[in-house]
Amino acid sequence: WAHFSEIVQKAEPMWLLVAVLLQVGTYVCAAATLQRGIKASGVSWNLFRLIPLGLAKLFVDQVVPTGGLGGTLLVVRALERRGVARGVGTAAVVVNTLAFYAAYALAVGCTLAVLWLRHGISRAILFLLTAFAVYAVAMPVLILWIVYGGRRAHPKWVTRIKPLEKAIRAMEEAPSSTLRHPLLFLESIALQFAIVVLDVATLDVLLRSIGHPAPFQILFTSFVLASIAATLSLLPGGVGSFEAGAVASMRYLGIPLEVALTGTLLLRGLTLWLPMLPGIWFARHEMVGESEAPEKAEPDEVEEPGHRQPAAAKRR
Repeated sequence: WAHFSEIVQKAEPMWLLVAVLLQVGTYVCAAATLQRGIKASGVSWNLFRLIPLGLAKLFVDQVVPTGGLGGTLLVVRALERRGVARGVGTAAVVVNTLAFYAAYALAVGCTLAVLWLRHGISRAILFLLTAFAVYAVAMPVLILWIVYGGRRAHPKWVTRIKPLEKAIRAMEEAPSSTLRHPLLFLESIALQFAIVVLDVATLDVLLRSIGHPAPFQILFTSFVLASIAATLSLLPGGVGSFEAGAVASMRYLGIPLEVALTGTLLLRGLTLWLPMLPGIWFARHEMVGESEAPEKAEPDEVEEPGHRQPAAAKRR
């Protein structure tokens, strides 16, 4: 901890600014993925208006680890309130989710190549990657089953979990034509992979800011392994599991412990804790806005004493 405080005090502010700009780039890529999915259904939408929805989805997915279903439901409802049909919004989010898993599968392949060429693959890492491979295959299969094969019936336990049931019902309305768009899927994978690269570049810049640069392929491998550990832990935000996985991976690949710890904590500050503040606000804004919508219609339905509303007005 003495080394940690000493290293942080020597951090160069200019590099920290570059790290912030790289993180802004991740939110632009996430919004671009949603925009491309909506546009594939014939609906045009401003890119920068989707960035707040990306922050809100990030907050919900971090706090409530549901494989992205909670954030998916939030984004679909938010788009619906803005005039985008539920099926169109759902198709965009489903493509986004499928591209996320495909991009991480590509990242895992790169990680295996780096480990194989440099240090070999330990049993612990092999077990971690195998478990994630099962998870990364199961989730897309579940989503595709819901969209294509599960429209007729669902298990009874699904109906007992209301958020999950609502997310499934929303996915059923996704137009299959959008989901079968090959170019859209490839673009979404590229954008999701770009988010991973930008996160790794952020870690690279943070290490440069404290005067301890490291090879990019080592940082890429460490970040992917830490992300896998955070995903499999099912902890909110992957708190603890990501930090432990990142520090252990960088230490395993030859980066000093105090440098790995400092870089990891700075990265988490930019990628998790700092976005939490606007994420909470945007998520609350969307949830409160939705809950207030039916209340606005109540004054029109209240009858004044001695006055009887026409039947047409009541139906309105």
